[in-house]
Amino acid sequence: MNMAVLRRLLGLFIPLLVMSACELINPEEAIPAYLRVEPFTLTTTATQGSNSQKITEAWLFVDDDFLGVYALPATIPLLVTGEGTIRLEPGIKDNGIASTPEIYPFYQPFTQTVTLAPDQTVTLRPTTTYKPTTRFALIENFERGSHLFPFLVSGTDVNRITIVGGVDAFEGNGSGLLRVTTDAPLATIATGARFRDLQASNINVYLEVNYRAEAPVVFGLLAYNQVGQASNGDIVFAAGFNASPTWNKIYFNLTQVLLERQPAEFQLLMQTALPAGENGQPAPAAANIWLDNIKLVHF
Repeated sequence: MNMAVLRRLLGLFIPLLVMSACELINPEEAIPAYLRVEPFTLTTTATQGSNSQKITEAWLFVDDDFLGVYALPATIPLLVTGEGTIRLEPGIKDNGIASTPEIYPFYQPFTQTVTLAPDQTVTLRPTTTYKPTTRFALIENFERGSHLFPFLVSGTDVNRITIVGGVDAFEGNGSGLLRVTTDAPLATIATGARFRDLQASNINVYLEVNYRAEAPVVFGLLAYNQVGQASNGDIVFAAGFNASPTWNKIYFNLTQVLLERQPAEFQLLMQTALPAGENGQPAPAAANIWLDNIKLVHF
């Protein structure tokens, strides 16, 4: 091969080599598809109580591959194209704590088959219901003339829960009101009914509560070691919420406290106290706690 031919071949080969090297160093970036996920809505039946919910996240699966947890609403870039099945598991804050996101075991996942394309957005408006196997040991919506929390463990008649309506009601005609004052600064209230065997089929037991509060509240159990025991039970606290000027919802996970305590039966318990003054301010003369849609759920 003469030198002229060799130089011509090198002139063709070297630019191709340089172009290939550039493509390896700076490869063309894939263009994502986008999934827009709107907040969940919950549909309930007449026997399941309110459709109030606080689903804060979606746990995303695409064709059964887990792709992350996203605060709602969310626009999610996906390096996935073509037809696929989207599954969104409704997520909550366990015990209202931001650092403990969990899939709520009693809500149905939302699934939909979509076609994803680069630089295109698919919008989902997920819906959910309670799973058919969900059981409700207690539903208290304070819509009757009486309620399921008449048991006064400590406090006075001033502290007994009353039913209020009008602007004080979360929804419907009534909500429960628990009040503490300087004359009755501590209140511990429990259900009249006792519960047992809620974990016989599955370990998950949760308490759902809508609330607006001027003082912190803790929830727990009045636990009994023997069925039908006449003496007072042991008070076991699980979790609580802080004061909130607006209505909020919380999901209390009672699973661990029930596993640890293993009571033969128990009453649901709530306790509050008149707050002390802060930053040199005098303590308030009274504090109100409004409650609604209390549900004790299990499988």
